[in-house]
Amino acid sequence: MALTELKGQETGTQRVVIERGPVRVFAEALGDTSDRYRDDAAPVPPTFPFVMSYWGSLGTGGAAGLPIEKLRGPGRAILHGEQAFEYHRWPRVGDILEGTTVITDVYEKERSSGGKLEFYVTETEWKDADSGDPVVTSIFTLVINVRPPKE
Repeated sequence: MALTELKGQETGTQRVVIERGPVRVFAEALGDTSDRYRDDAAPVPPTFPFVMSYWGSLGTGGAAGLPIEKLRGPGRAILHGEQAFEYHRWPRVGDILEGTTVITDVYEKERSSGGKLEFYVTETEWKDADSGDPVVTSIFTLVINVRPPKE
């Protein structure tokens, strides 16, 4: 049964410093070796906000803020569902951002096999730490594939 009581919960706020090294390495991991990611004020690659919760902070918030220990168990597989980003301005190396994550939706769908899928949607609103201006909103869906009960 999906943990619908999580809907609306804030999982915390974190502070992130965007550094040139991680931006360059992330771009290269994606196969983009452009010199633009080597600059002191380089823009981040388009999907970089997904990793900001883990790379540049203390590893809290974002998907890390979900109660993974409650979502694990026999017959349950944790999957990356989807991600999306809404840019208000493009983040750059040197930015210091604060992100607040909220679990915005929790729902489940029955599968024809008798199992089900549980969906946990989080939104992290990243703001400039100095001005408070919005920078990017990261939307992430975690999926739990629950096998049907054994007969």
